[in-house]
Amino acid sequence: MAIRLNTLEKYAKEVFARPAIQTYLLNNTERFDYQTVKDWYPRLHQSDSCGVETAGQIWLSPKGDTPDLEMSSWILVDANQAKRVVRHEIAHIVQFVCDLQGSWHGRGFGEALRIVSPMLHKYGKRSDRGWHTTPEIEKARRKFHQLTTIDESGTLSSNDKIVEGGEPY
Repeated sequence: MAIRLNTLEKYAKEVFARPAIQTYLLNNTERFDYQTVKDWYPRLHQSDSCGVETAGQIWLSPKGDTPDLEMSSWILVDANQAKRVVRHEIAHIVQFVCDLQGSWHGRGFGEALRIVSPMLHKYGKRSDRGWHTTPEIEKARRKFHQLTTIDESGTLSSNDKIVEGGEPY
């Protein structure tokens, strides 16, 4: 079932306002004071596609501006997966604000994801560590990435050729 961007933005606001997240931010913010970030739920924007395998991406500012979450239009055809992407990207906000160490999907991200998604932070089919494809998503993705395929194990691969500048053609 599809979801509208404004509905997804309301969901992002609800997730960010959860007591567990707010308490963690209150006690662990490093880059900014808590009053600056307590209402930092991301503003959502829709683009055709953030990339072949990128359902959403967060844009964070070291100046303390409200984060922007860019969503690929093709993920919005599945409300559950779109919400999964929102939770994943909110974990990146927590990771950034609290200056949690490690790579963007490493130890610090894992710690942040446990706060944002306590039941769905582990690896697996229901994990918020990434989105999971569905037939509806694949149909929508192919509008922008015609050469993308999925093998028997469900692994995505792209035959899009990358040229200088990193843009597929």
